[in-house]
Amino acid sequence: MTQQVVLTSLRELAGVRDLFAEAGPVPRARALVPVIRDSGPEEIEALAQAARQALGELGALLAGDGERRREAEQGLSRLRAVRGEAARLRRVAAELNEASRRAGALARSAFEPAAAKRAEGVAATAGRLVNRAEAHAATLEREAAALAERGDVARLLAEEQAQEEEARMRDELALAGEHLDGGRTGEARRLLSSVEEKISSAPDLELTFATLRRREQQVKTRAAEAALREARRLHRREPARAIELLEAAELEGLPEELARHLYGCWLTACRRLELLAAIHYRAGFGRGAVLIPAADGRWEVVSALGLRRWERGRRFAPRALRGARPLA
Repeated sequence: MTQQVVLTSLRELAGVRDLFAEAGPVPRARALVPVIRDSGPEEIEALAQAARQALGELGALLAGDGERRREAEQGLSRLRAVRGEAARLRRVAAELNEASRRAGALARSAFEPAAAKRAEGVAATAGRLVNRAEAHAATLEREAAALAERGDVARLLAEEQAQEEEARMRDELALAGEHLDGGRTGEARRLLSSVEEKISSAPDLELTFATLRRREQQVKTRAAEAALREARRLHRREPARAIELLEAAELEGLPEELARHLYGCWLTACRRLELLAAIHYRAGFGRGAVLIPAADGRWEVVSALGLRRWERGRRFAPRALRGARPLA
């Protein structure tokens, strides 16, 4: 049951501040609504003092958090330096190892005994230096691993990675827009599909992404409408050309009526090819194929619409085409 609390002065309001701070956030439905009945100088001064104290606490928290961030940034800077030094030592060790190998080969093959002896010394020295370089690298790599496991450093790394990913997505969206401007819908679609998988991590880019998706859909719809108009003009005299135009159209995501007209025109054009013993296999709305019997007993694709990897000439066993019907 909700209890009403009435405060009669600003002094009382300041007095209960700490009580509510300890209790944690108050649900909106139970929020305290003070009723002020006295606004004298003492009450105003008490409220001002409480406000100064709260602001002082906030300042101290901000200063402390800033110091912790600086420590984390120092740790991240050290991590990068250590990783760089470890990588450099690994490269030095690899070069020394190669020098030791070549010196050993020279010691075994040299015609001059003195040169062979000196080469042996170089090989031994290089071998010792390899061990020292690798030991130093291993020490630095352990330090880097420990730094990377620090919570504050790991958080900064995650923030940087998120910022880099957002920058990459921003560039990809800009490039997708350029592709759409240039009529390169396939390239734009691939970029947008890639960004879609990770857009939830960048809320600031969601509006741009949605706008580009709408533009891509509009471009795709206009292209499909143009293909349908041209195919209708050609399908009686040049059915093969009409089929090529329609195969290039992407039915997925199109308005249902447009997709139905595209599919119907494609099927009519396929029938006009007058293929012997051809069948029509429908895999779902806007997805189907026309096939003819092959010499090996399988069915060969003549044309497919809305089915990926059903390229012309691909063959299928009869059991894979259950539900197929004669084309005529």
